[in-house]
Amino acid sequence: MKIERLIGIIFYLINRECVTTNELAQKFEVSRRTILRDIDTLTLAGIPIYSELGVNGGYIINKDFKVDEKIIDNNNKEYILLALNSLRTVYGNKKVIETYEKMKHLYNDVNINTLPDVDFSVVTESPQIMGCVDLINKATKEQRTIKFTYTNSAGNTKKVFLNPLHTYYRWYSWYVFGYDTSKNDYRMFKVVRMKNISLTKELFQSNDNIADLLSDFEKRRNQTNITVVLSYKKEIDTLVNEYFKGEIVEIVNECFIREIQIKENDFITFSILLGLCDKVKILSPQKYKEKVLAHISEIKKNFT
Repeated sequence: MKIERLIGIIFYLINRECVTTNELAQKFEVSRRTILRDIDTLTLAGIPIYSELGVNGGYIINKDFKVDEKIIDNNNKEYILLALNSLRTVYGNKKVIETYEKMKHLYNDVNINTLPDVDFSVVTESPQIMGCVDLINKATKEQRTIKFTYTNSAGNTKKVFLNPLHTYYRWYSWYVFGYDTSKNDYRMFKVVRMKNISLTKELFQSNDNIADLLSDFEKRRNQTNITVVLSYKKEIDTLVNEYFKGEIVEIVNECFIREIQIKENDFITFSILLGLCDKVKILSPQKYKEKVLAHISEIKKNFT
């Protein structure tokens, strides 16, 4: 167990700029004293770990330090192949496919037939969208500003100049996160709504921690969430829980009362709730309930 923890500490340090004792203790679920002993053990073994004092201090590993590939065991290899195989089904990028084929050859001692089959092909985007994602990734690597026309869910269209920082796949769609130069703030854009994407000659610099920026952005977005209260028979709790985690706050007449947090104008969430309306009652807020009823009324008009 100690050997695994020591190896884990090495990789954790390699993948980060500076790590505190408290962070390592929390990550590996041991005491600070144990971490201090582990760092001493690694240092005595010749691992180039240095400590930096001060408010932003912690442990740093020499960036030139490389780990012998032999340290990767069969379980690690299986997860690497599984991740690459899953990524190629949803991404389809030639480099991903090429990387998967190379790793499959290098890790030929792994029986790929025993790996879990994770099929994302049902959510694979069109070649046009993936072409846009590739272009955005190119701009991100070269730190070049992109420009495009964007239409939001309300149908409003505008031109955007963006310093792209990160692309990611979420909620069955590709998104790009970056700095909107006209808004002077960080924004997230859905790639499928972006048209006429092109790279400009403008270069930008960003040394910020992307994970921290995304976390702060999500916190701000979640502040606009609303609480929706649902009522439904306990027999369908598994179905409801599949889409909405939330919390069951009460049981009334064999019905579960669940509170969920949603974004008021999120189309996917609204669509799922609409699809469950024959089994689920929306108790509150009244404004959201009326929004669903108005939509149902419009649906009826289309069928009469």
